Amino acid sequence: MSSALLVLAALLAIAGLDGAFAGFRASCGRTGLIRHRTEDRRAARSGLVLLAVLLVPAGVLVAVDVLLHPSRLETYRLAGYAMLEVYLPYGLLVLLALAGYLTLSWRRRFLASALLLGPLTLLRPLVAAAGAAAACWTTHDVAAGLVALVAMGAVLLVEPLVGRTYARQQASRLQRGPQLSDKRP
Repeated sequence: MSSALLVLAALLAIAGLDGAFAGFRASCGRTGLIRHRTEDRRAARSGLVLLAVLLVPAGVLVAVDVLLHPSRLETYRLAGYAMLEVYLPYGLLVLLALAGYLTLSWRRRFLASALLLGPLTLLRPLVAAAGAAAACWTTHDVAAGLVALVAMGAVLLVEPLVGRTYARQQASRLQRGPQLSDKRP
């Protein structure tokens, strides 16, 4: 039971970071010279909350299945562990790239973004699919495979949804004109 909880906690932490980063990417804009930390935090929080909502169906599927058949917890643990084997190396690479992005000068930040963060973002859907495929392959279980696919879909939906929301908010602000709250020091 405790190892299953550790696997679940690790998967939720990775998914949560991914959701927050999806929100951050939506607010980042086109230039690293403009600092808008408050908006970045708000967008990251939006991505995290949206991810939590989108993951509810996967959580309900697992909870109902395990409540009806407690022995199935081991199957879900194996599926989660297979997903972690794919997601952890990718996640660590993203975190290292982000550390560089946050600590480097703005010129090197652009370089880090172009050489690392951009390509890693492009690979994100493939990595998500590889993790779900690893869960399916490892367990050969229809229910665990379905949960992995639902979770993958939730993770991949966050970025376009939070991006559209952020774009709508920006368009609304532009239509209203400058407000006192929009001014930045």
